[in-house]
Amino acid sequence: MKTYDKGDILPEDYKQALLNLMSFQADSEYAGGQRVAENLRFAPRPEEAYRLSKKVMEEMGHGYYVWNLMRDLGVDVDARLQELCRHPDDPDRSKVNVINGFRKENWSTWFECWEDVALFSTVVTPAAVAFLGQYRDCSYLPWARVNVRIHKEEHGHLAFGVWASKRCIEFGGEKTREFMQARIPKFMRIGLGFYGRPSAGGNKSAMFDKYYEYGLKTKRPEELQSEYLELLESRLTEIGFELPADVQPDYEMRVGYTLDEESVNEVRPQ
Repeated sequence: MKTYDKGDILPEDYKQALLNLMSFQADSEYAGGQRVAENLRFAPRPEEAYRLSKKVMEEMGHGYYVWNLMRDLGVDVDARLQELCRHPDDPDRSKVNVINGFRKENWSTWFECWEDVALFSTVVTPAAVAFLGQYRDCSYLPWARVNVRIHKEEHGHLAFGVWASKRCIEFGGEKTREFMQARIPKFMRIGLGFYGRPSAGGNKSAMFDKYYEYGLKTKRPEELQSEYLELLESRLTEIGFELPADVQPDYEMRVGYTLDEESVNEVRPQ
């Protein structure tokens, strides 16, 4: 696999694919921090609010780290931040690339209580750990190095989810455990769709092979699904939950970062 470091001349097709993936990560991480902040209204105690606030800061920090790399490649990242800050509820799809899952009209439908907040970090975050973890070995070395830090912090977000879920059960007892168990599938559908459609077959992403060839994505969706389910089951077991069976992925949240969708804002350097 050919690699590139800061200052290297990048082939144009490679650079555009790289900027597409990085823009989805950066814009969505920041927007994700905005969405997580909205969930503070569900916090039942000061410690829960404090720990969730730390997650907000780190998610926005992930956006900042990757935006810095995009700036080095000539992208006006200030405009991207300003669009997200000025229009947090509905940022312009022609100006930023935010995954459907982190758009308010979708996000707001998933959360009704603090138990949902705890389950999101428990059930969906393992998918982020697996998906973003592959970028640590990608062909663009500055991005790989940044994702080492991001991956470590995502593990911390998963630990928050486990802690928060255990606290829910500690204070709410068996009735709360059963309530949360029944809500796992709705978040698991998101987790299963996190890494995109299968790498083969009629529903495959039109861009996956190119990303894989360029070394920007280093694992196939099937590998990431296996990692996700292994990590998810271990954390659910630790809390006292069971892994639900026959849950189908929700690909409509489009967390796979593909250029073959009409809503994608193609990123061009200034």
